[in-house]
Formats: sequence, C-alpha cells, structure tokens
Amino acid sequence: MRFGRRILLIVAALAIVLAAGACSPLEEAAFKDVNALREAHGLRWFDWNEDAYAKAVAWSEHMADEGRLSHSVLREGIPPGWRVLGENVAYAGSVEQAMAALEASPPHLANLLNPDFKSIAIGVVERDGRVWVTEVFVG
Repeated sequence: MRFGRRILLIVAALAIVLAAGACSPLEEAAFKDVNALREAHGLRWFDWNEDAYAKAVAWSEHMADEGRLSHSVLREGIPPGWRVLGENVAYAGSVEQAMAALEASPPHLANLLNPDFKSIAIGVVERDGRVWVTEVFVG
C-alpha cells in the first residue's frame, strides 16, 4: 500500500511539472503550494489553465507598472466555455509571503478552496524587490 501511494505521488508530481511547463519556477512553486493547500482540505487539485496564463502574467505586469494592487476585468482574456471566474492579487517580498497573505485572508482563501473552480493560472512578476502575483481561477 505504501509503495502504491508513493508511485501515485510521483506520478502526480510529474503531472504538475508537465502541466505547468510553460510557467516560471516561481509560478510552478506557487501552483504546487496552491494544490497542496487544496489537498490538505480534501479538494481535488487544480489543473493548470494555459489559456488564462497570459492574462495572469499581463495583469501582474500591469500592477507592477502601476505600483499598486488592482483587479482586472475578469472576462477579458478568458476564452469562452467557463461557468465561474475568480481572481486573487497580491504583492510581497517573495512568492511565499504573497501566498501566505492570500491564505490568511478569508475572501482570498475562499477562492483558493472554492470547489467550483477547476483550473488556475498564476502570473508572477518580480520588480524592484517585490513580487506581484495574479491568480486567475476558472470553473
């Protein structure tokens, strides 16, 4: 039984790496952290949403350019076929700090744990000692 679980974990980790192949190492780490959080709460892992990835990165770039947090127009940049959308934005000194801040905020945590969301794209931009993070949720 332990061997089977170990194989399952290896296969799952490989699937995450392959699914998040187009993203940066910081984005991949955030993606793994989000899925670990969901697993700890008994939820299915998010799929990586490549279609929403450009939007997530572009919005993080926009916030870094403006020097302030703001939300995008959710429907813009998302292909049709979705039922529900959500977005978390944050900035901090590191991705870990940004993720911790999102998890500590009840409305942001609600997005992270929403079972209606099936996939996520995470855009991370580093600028002037800060990391800007946009999480786009699609269900």
